[in-house]
Amino acid sequence: MMTRWVDYAAGIAASGRAENRAAERPQPLPHERYLWDTGFHWGEWAEPGVYGGFGPGGDQSIVATAYLSRSARIVSDAARVVGDDTAAARYAELAARCAEAWFVEHWDGSRLRIETQATYVRGLAFGLFPDDVVPVAVARLVELVHAADDHLSTGFLSTPMLLPVLADHGHADLAYRVLLSEGEPGWMVMLRRGATAIWESWDGIADDGTPKDSLDHYSKGAVITFLHEYSAGLRNLAPGWSRFRVRPVLGGGLTHAAVAHDASHGAVSSSWRIAGDRFALDVTVPEGSTAEIVLPDGTVHDVAAAGSHRFECALD
Repeated sequence: MMTRWVDYAAGIAASGRAENRAAERPQPLPHERYLWDTGFHWGEWAEPGVYGGFGPGGDQSIVATAYLSRSARIVSDAARVVGDDTAAARYAELAARCAEAWFVEHWDGSRLRIETQATYVRGLAFGLFPDDVVPVAVARLVELVHAADDHLSTGFLSTPMLLPVLADHGHADLAYRVLLSEGEPGWMVMLRRGATAIWESWDGIADDGTPKDSLDHYSKGAVITFLHEYSAGLRNLAPGWSRFRVRPVLGGGLTHAAVAHDASHGAVSSSWRIAGDRFALDVTVPEGSTAEIVLPDGTVHDVAAAGSHRFECALD
């Protein structure tokens, strides 16, 4: 089913062209066979100030092509796991061609032609930028976040990736500022206005209490991944949590964090606390699992013994 879906989407990309692109360039360029730019797409739904995204009937190639590349990469990885090297190579090639088409079509030499936080986040998260362009894209994403007064302006598709992308590219401090921002749009606004579930729209309940759209949606709640894998630092590395990493990313004024997961081997947990200039981390490793522990000072510990373990270090 995975290959059938990706083959279908790739076929649509190869056989159709967006009306605006066909009018601008009657003769298609070679990379266009990998652009998914026709059909109905919701796109980056519910971006602040852009209700409804770019419009489901328009050219959504900057979104859809990115996901075609990403989907092909997932199929390639899955094929490799089950030993189908032919399929793995085929879909890796498709993923690379779609990524190249995305970049050629949407990069104007110094920035993306559609400049939003979402477009940069997606390109960075999915590996669509050439290596030498990544620093430029990161810098531009940071500029866009600063231009929004260190607030997010992402919708359904890119919000889950925003904070991890910032942290992975050396801007964990900014990720925490976005996470903990009290102004609209942001997660803290939902809490301050009494939310008991995540809203569809960032302004799901206005200052005067007026509601709009769904008040129980999923996408923006994916920020929990950042809290689990970055704030608490717990990340799976192998099937069944047979190996995992604990590497807390400090910031945002947080002085403690804890997370636990019921893995197939047993309970996995991470709990850390800062007291003065000392950092202390407690980790539980179940039988049959091993762990890599990375402390804030860069010290790495490899743990093969099951049980509870404590690690400490000084903070700068």
